[in-house]
Amino acid sequence: MKLSLRQLQRSQPMVQGSFYLLRRKCGKPNCRCAGGQLHVSWVITRSEQGQDRIYSVPKDQRARLRLLTQEYRRYQRARAVLVKRHGKLLQLVDRIAELRKNPWPPATQKVRN
Repeated sequence: MKLSLRQLQRSQPMVQGSFYLLRRKCGKPNCRCAGGQLHVSWVITRSEQGQDRIYSVPKDQRARLRLLTQEYRRYQRARAVLVKRHGKLLQLVDRIAELRKNPWPPATQKVRN
């Protein structure tokens, strides 16, 4: 229990979502991806209002966002342990998480589905 509470009490900022390298085809018949060389881009995915969203991560922000999403996963794992042990504390813990979240992407960045 103590380990889970320590994880939840951390003050490091976090960004909600999964950070990974996305590989996909563009659909153009003469493109290199049609022959197997897929297009790659680093992205963050997360669910927003019941829909999955994909955000492209600019090269200069990848290292920072990798750390921020790892921190979010740490929080999620610790929270899952707490759910099993102490459901009554969840409302307070969720409020702490909202205060720690950094809004990302900036409002000026386009959203891709």
